[in-house]
Amino acid sequence: CEEKQMKEHLKSMADNFRYLLHEMYLFRKGSIFLPVLGSIFRIFLSLITLWIPKLILDLIESRADYTDLLLWILVSSSGLLLMSVASALVHNRIDSYSQSFLFTRLKAGWEEKMIELDYDVFASHEGKVCAEKARNAIYSPNFGVVTYLGRVTGLLENAGGILALGSMIWVLQPLVLAGLLLLSGIELWAGELAEKHRHDLQEERAGANRKLNYIAYQTRGIREGKDIRIYSMREWLRGIARNAVAGKDRVEAQASRLDFGKMLLNGLLIFLRNGCAYGYFIWQYLQGNMTLGDFTLSFAAITGLGNYLGSLVQGYTAFREADYYVTDFRQFLELGQSGGRKKYNTSMIDGPVSFHWDHVSFSYWEEDGKGGRMEIPVLKNISLTIKAGEKLAIVGVNGAGKTTFVKLLCGLLKPGEGSISVNGMNLADFDGKDYRKLFSAVFQKSGLLPVSIRENITLDMDRDGRPGESKMIIGERTQKSGMEKNVWERIPGTENGIWNQGKDCDKDAVWTCIRLANLEEKVRSLPEGLDTQMVKQITENGTELSGGEQQRLLLARALYKDAPVLILDEPTAALDPIAENEIYQAYGRLTEGKTSVFISHRLASTRFCDRILVMEQGEITESGTHEELMKLNGRYAEMFRVQSEYYVPCT
Repeated sequence: CEEKQMKEHLKSMADNFRYLLHEMYLFRKGSIFLPVLGSIFRIFLSLITLWIPKLILDLIESRADYTDLLLWILVSSSGLLLMSVASALVHNRIDSYSQSFLFTRLKAGWEEKMIELDYDVFASHEGKVCAEKARNAIYSPNFGVVTYLGRVTGLLENAGGILALGSMIWVLQPLVLAGLLLLSGIELWAGELAEKHRHDLQEERAGANRKLNYIAYQTRGIREGKDIRIYSMREWLRGIARNAVAGKDRVEAQASRLDFGKMLLNGLLIFLRNGCAYGYFIWQYLQGNMTLGDFTLSFAAITGLGNYLGSLVQGYTAFREADYYVTDFRQFLELGQSGGRKKYNTSMIDGPVSFHWDHVSFSYWEEDGKGGRMEIPVLKNISLTIKAGEKLAIVGVNGAGKTTFVKLLCGLLKPGEGSISVNGMNLADFDGKDYRKLFSAVFQKSGLLPVSIRENITLDMDRDGRPGESKMIIGERTQKSGMEKNVWERIPGTENGIWNQGKDCDKDAVWTCIRLANLEEKVRSLPEGLDTQMVKQITENGTELSGGEQQRLLLARALYKDAPVLILDEPTAALDPIAENEIYQAYGRLTEGKTSVFISHRLASTRFCDRILVMEQGEITESGTHEELMKLNGRYAEMFRVQSEYYVPCT
């Protein structure tokens, strides 16, 4: 078992080495040769330093001419200076390239992966831990993956120095060399064991860091600031922070104990290794078996070899630490990779979209506090068909599974059991990114970006006004659905569903979406209109919209994409009932030829839908139109009557 683990470790190290050198080569082709060059300069520098004392002592003992002595000193010093400057330049370049590589490639790669990661993996416990470990691997310019190239350089320098000085000591006394290597091997083994235990702490460290980061970044916003002050949460938050810091300290204390034990053992081994070697050569010199120059060279060689061996052990430990960080980073990049070409794509879907759910179940998994995991069922054995162009409403109490239903429909989550088909094609056979082109969605919690109102709506539009992917989709699909005679005919340049390439066309399209979302008056009142920047605490001269205004802006975004499936998950929770009804009436005009799914707690807003599903505890308990469900006099009718009481005028 240990032999198998060792082979796996070596394979992992080799894979990481190839991966990172390949990435460095793509970043700066010449950077992969710097470790070898730096090692050569550093080894020659060490050899020159060793030979200078022996050379001078031998010249003095042989009573050489002062001119020759000064000449050799000058030549040796010049070589020493040249090697020192060359070594410093190369090592500085290694550090510079590593820093640039960190910020321009590794961090960009992490951020890109976070965006592209499948949502079900992104939201899972494993995904969060893996992402945090990868972030920790590239977080600092002083440790982690950024040190890998320097660690490789150090290993090459130490290995080359050991080879050079070891050959010298072998000529003088092979047994001394054997003893030095044996003790260094023990030191290396102990360092590897300690580093493995340190890496085992990474998952605990990642969890502690995630808690601290959440407290640090989620309690300083404007929205949170109001609650913190109104409810006097400062001391309570401090207590939570203290507990999180205590958890972090426990992990770091374990790491510190490992480091202390390793340092104590290393000190003992270095004392035995160097002490025995020094004693042997002192005895040889006192016996007259060595000249003063040879003794000085041997003594320096032992010191140098001891330093190289110690540095090799420490360097290997540091290299393994960097290698573990590379492993964490690579595992994150490989997370959720499906691989292979998918059977279907959205270009095969022509016209309105239908869905069929075949005995679909879904569960979340959480830690049970005992090192295991427990299953939390959310949806249970759902079977239904959503017809092409149907307006479907889903209602139910909190926790009934409505939002999970929508996430499964959008392909953000994958069914635990059963299957979902789209126009007769299995959803699992679509590429996730391509499949999501079918949907425009407004979820319960959606954020605005620190860019202009226009860019928050268009998202993928270029700054020069050229249409992005979604804009071309609008033109194609409005033509297919017959909607160009309904809404888009008012926009110059969209005749026959074809978009122009100009800025005016884009501007008119954005204004139409804003108008339909009942946000036109607010946007026109802003000094910079569509170019008003959002998120005041980040952008200069930015503005903050109210909760209802933000939801309307998100509705405008969904309208602008104009995908064939429209998903609204409590999109108007922050609006008053009158404003909500106006928006749903506007959506009713836009859903011709579209398949749409609405989730709302306000049952009056679902009356314009073709069918209403009532969900309870992850199951569909009722299905029908508003009138049919009222006649059924079940759960839907009960909830509708309860809500209606609050809107009946007093008499």
